[in-house]
Amino acid sequence: MLSLKQLARRLPRPVKNLIRDRLLTSGQRIQLKHDAELDFWKGYVAATGAESEAAYYQKFMTDMGGVTDPRFFDGKVCLDIGCGPRGSLTWLTQAKAAIGLDPLADDYHANFRLDGQPMLYLKCGVEQIPLPSNYVDVVFTMNSLDHVDDPEAACREIRRILKPGGAIIASLNLNEPATVTEPWPLSEDFLHKHLFAGWKREYYEIRPRLNTQGHFGPYRYFYEPVPKEYTAYDGPMALWCRFTKV
Repeated sequence: MLSLKQLARRLPRPVKNLIRDRLLTSGQRIQLKHDAELDFWKGYVAATGAESEAAYYQKFMTDMGGVTDPRFFDGKVCLDIGCGPRGSLTWLTQAKAAIGLDPLADDYHANFRLDGQPMLYLKCGVEQIPLPSNYVDVVFTMNSLDHVDDPEAACREIRRILKPGGAIIASLNLNEPATVTEPWPLSEDFLHKHLFAGWKREYYEIRPRLNTQGHFGPYRYFYEPVPKEYTAYDGPMALWCRFTKV
């Protein structure tokens, strides 16, 4: 008899979405999502072989916030939401603390080599972060907010733990259809209502998000002019931004 995960792999996306939305319990939906995310990372690590990708994360995470001076992070408590197992904050050698938050952290430790990475992996969802209010100086969310179990609760927790004067640096997928691992299509209206409300905008760029391979392939037009054929484009977009909590 096929397991739930084996069955899910054989189903077309519309059927998966129907099962997720109509037939599965909330707990089953979350488990299916987590299993699919862990399978992604297992396949990615097997294909790339590298244990961490500090240089890639440093470029991506500074570019997506428009940060040009690495001293911006000196002495700060930095938190990455949905960090994955690839050492996303290992480049922050001058930070006070580099914390990766992910509900799959224990699975990452069981399946990948994390012990040599100079960052703390914290197992929990963003909906209930075990950190004090007004504690974190910099929150990163790198294409993770559409993966969470409850996006409104996630936004409330990010707003709670970020200290006044602290920054959120984000890459956010907009206008994308729901999937098993990304069940929440995000919009600018949602983000400004639930996450950025009342905060100071420091950097804000939206570009078409391409269906191409490679770390920066989908984000080509953050580095190149957008062609004229994208003038009336209404497909998936990416928002790169930095806001300061007032």
